[in-house]
Amino acid sequence: MKNVFSWRRALAVPAALTLALSGALLTSTAAQAAPANLVVTSPTAGSTVDSRTVTVSGTVLAGAIVDIYKGVDASGTRETRINTGNATTFSTTLTYAVDAPVAQSIYVTGIYGGSGFSDPKRVDFTLPAAAPVKFITIDSPAAGPVASRSFTVTGTATPNSIVIVRGADRELGRQNLDASGAYSIPVVFTDADAINQTLSVNGLLGGSGIDPVTRDIVLPAVAAPAKTVTLDSPVAGSTTDSRLVTFSGTAPVGSTVVVTGPAGELGRQNLGNGSTYSIRVTYSETAPVAQTVTVGGFVGASGFDNTVTRSFNLPAAAVTPDAVAPAAPVITSPVPAQVVVGQDVTISGTGTPGANIAFLLYPTDEAPASSGPLEDAITDSVIVVAADGTWSSTVRMVKPGEYSVVAISFFADANGEPTLDADGFPLISEPSNVVEFRVAAATPIVPAGTSATPVRAAGSLAFTGSDDSNLVIGLGAALTLAGAGLVLAARRRRAQLSTVDAQQD
Repeated sequence: MKNVFSWRRALAVPAALTLALSGALLTSTAAQAAPANLVVTSPTAGSTVDSRTVTVSGTVLAGAIVDIYKGVDASGTRETRINTGNATTFSTTLTYAVDAPVAQSIYVTGIYGGSGFSDPKRVDFTLPAAAPVKFITIDSPAAGPVASRSFTVTGTATPNSIVIVRGADRELGRQNLDASGAYSIPVVFTDADAINQTLSVNGLLGGSGIDPVTRDIVLPAVAAPAKTVTLDSPVAGSTTDSRLVTFSGTAPVGSTVVVTGPAGELGRQNLGNGSTYSIRVTYSETAPVAQTVTVGGFVGASGFDNTVTRSFNLPAAAVTPDAVAPAAPVITSPVPAQVVVGQDVTISGTGTPGANIAFLLYPTDEAPASSGPLEDAITDSVIVVAADGTWSSTVRMVKPGEYSVVAISFFADANGEPTLDADGFPLISEPSNVVEFRVAAATPIVPAGTSATPVRAAGSLAFTGSDDSNLVIGLGAALTLAGAGLVLAARRRRAQLSTVDAQQD
């Protein structure tokens, strides 16, 4: 029989071989995969874990080798391999970076009985949001000397934290940071702080602290304070308001400031714990208008580093118009022969506006022959004639009796001293009219033994009842003036009485 070649058969043989081999391969692979009873107990699928350090645990058949991958399959780098030995459980931890996405997966597989697991597991879970990293850096100042005791500390820290700078055992400053995390905090060290200092920069975030960072610096030495004096008032070239001049300015604490003029020292002040001075100097009416002073002083045992020389002008000296005495005052109350009931006697009258008034109330039968009794006279206050030309004062606690009153008037300068004429004598008016009157006791009379301020009875001078020695008429100088005037009044009265006596004879 003749064999005929068939190309169809030629093609059919390789195809059959290919199918047979494929079946053998498939049968072989299925035989190599082995069930390991793998169960992943942590993390559970779909859960959110508590930390970015994740525990991976589960159960498997004893003797299995467990491989754990980060990701959805075994294509990545294996994170760990666990040989369980005789155990049927496995456990390990995986750590995720703070910038790792919160959505994560793990793939657990392995080898059992020399074959791969037939039951690998993929677990999808969620990480917690990453906590901000707590940190602080110092950019400036650099370690070592700084140029000033006042500077700015700069750097970076955890965004939205609070940064605190400390030094010299105290807080120097703080700042609430924004999302940029940059800080810039001005600090000041006092002159009393030591030269060598350690800056400590720490912070707070969400109620917990941030570990501090430190920087050693060297502060500049404190220069010795300058021993200088200033003169603020009066201003150079100015004219003062009065001849009572206040010199004011600054000087070192604890120093003594001295103001001197052409003739010598005018005044001084010890500043104690202060650093300002105010020295009042009164220039006489005869002092020149143009003045120059020098302000200096000392602190401790050494003088100031400087002095201040200042020229200024005084106001022209006040001149009493025409340098004449005021007109004699007139007593209008009480009126002659008036009976005043009670213990208070009001003396009033008229005079030259602006002039001072001094009066003397004395027992009628004991007219003063000199100014001596004036030393005991007391009134309510210094009396100045008002703009309308009237004046008034009250003598209190006057006992019943016959009295006379007489007054004089005089001008006073800004210091309360009597104005003098060209010859240096006080400008005193002529005495006023002499008024005689009677004081009668009021009804009812104060019972004997009632406490009251002692007063003089008829035969001595009356008192106001004031214990203030500052209320003595005319402030001392005026008493002398009044005395001089009253001597004239007494002489005039004696002359009148002599005339009456002569007429009676």
